[in-house]
Amino acid sequence: MIGCHDCGHIYVMPACDVGHEMQCVHCDHVILCKHAEWESKVTALTFTGLILFVFANTLPFLGLEQAGQIQNSNIISGVQALIARDRFILASLVFVTIFLFPLLELLGLSYVLVFRRANVRAPFLGQVLHLLELSRPWSMLEIFLIGVLVSAIKLAGMATVIPGAGLYAFLGLVVVLLACHMYLDRHEIWQWLDDKNFYVNEHTEQVYPCKGCDALIGESVLLVDNECPRCSNEVHPRWPKSIQKTVALLFAATVLYVPSNILPIMKTTNLGQTTSDTIFSGVVHLAESGDLPIALLVFVASIIIPIAKLLVMAYLIWNVSIRFNGKPGQMSKLFRLTELVGRWSMIDVFVVTILVAMVQFGLLANVEPGAALLSFAGVVVLTMMATESFDQKLIWDAYHQQQNRVTAT
Repeated sequence: MIGCHDCGHIYVMPACDVGHEMQCVHCDHVILCKHAEWESKVTALTFTGLILFVFANTLPFLGLEQAGQIQNSNIISGVQALIARDRFILASLVFVTIFLFPLLELLGLSYVLVFRRANVRAPFLGQVLHLLELSRPWSMLEIFLIGVLVSAIKLAGMATVIPGAGLYAFLGLVVVLLACHMYLDRHEIWQWLDDKNFYVNEHTEQVYPCKGCDALIGESVLLVDNECPRCSNEVHPRWPKSIQKTVALLFAATVLYVPSNILPIMKTTNLGQTTSDTIFSGVVHLAESGDLPIALLVFVASIIIPIAKLLVMAYLIWNVSIRFNGKPGQMSKLFRLTELVGRWSMIDVFVVTILVAMVQFGLLANVEPGAALLSFAGVVVLTMMATESFDQKLIWDAYHQQQNRVTAT
């Protein structure tokens, strides 16, 4: 048997052939997907990714030439620039999202796949798989790559941009990591580690899916210990205080959203004259310079998505806690879309970080981070945490309660 993590419905698992996927009929969440020769593909991609990671971080990444002065950078030059300005929180956030988590992903995948291919059940394999799942949303190489593109377009107007070999290695690394997660079959790895995935004291009792390993745990087992017997992941019929946590995180994000749009996010000095840009004015300058596609991208990622995310989460909380009005399947899809696009608001944080590292030409040209950068990064992080704390199964609980009320009347 297998359960849907999003809505909690349980299925007798049918045979899923290679090249096919199993989709929940209630919320359309993809429960299972089978790829041909996934093990060989992911192994080759992972070790290719390790090589590309080394090249991307050691070879020249991006250079900038202006008036005979050349400024070179690597991937973590922005982190070093933020540390030099005592922006330790921002530096830590950028470091873990573009360096630490991607490295841990590659090392974790290597550890799992080496022992999988050797058919050896090594210690901590389950914990590594669980950490890979938790860290995935916080590894933002593809978003950083778009930030590099936006930065290069901004820089092209003031100096000559020189792409280095490390940039091409980084591009390959992004493609490789995306492919790794597309092909990796976590369900099959868990079945290999322990083929028992059904834990009940009575076969008639209600069971709940473990998000970590797809095991189904009976209600009586969870009464003793809210821990999955197979992967030790914490399992609850419904996440404790999900609504309260989500509301608190959304409130904090809303408070930070105001200064992040009012205060300057970046200060630019050009020939001794200093100008400040907010998020919106930066979009306007991109549009006025003729870079309409990039301006639209930044506008959507930095202005539309944060507002939409706050409104969507508020709408979902209203429906599950006050009055349900809508279709649960559509609400589940809306939540998944919100969860998917929310992390892309980090583009502006990465753009400013890159510009601070690259544009340091004294009185000729100089870029410094503005006061809004930290608050905007806080908005992105808090809204991501809010979606992670929201239990989607509450949507279906509210829907069934409404149906019961309608039936009773």
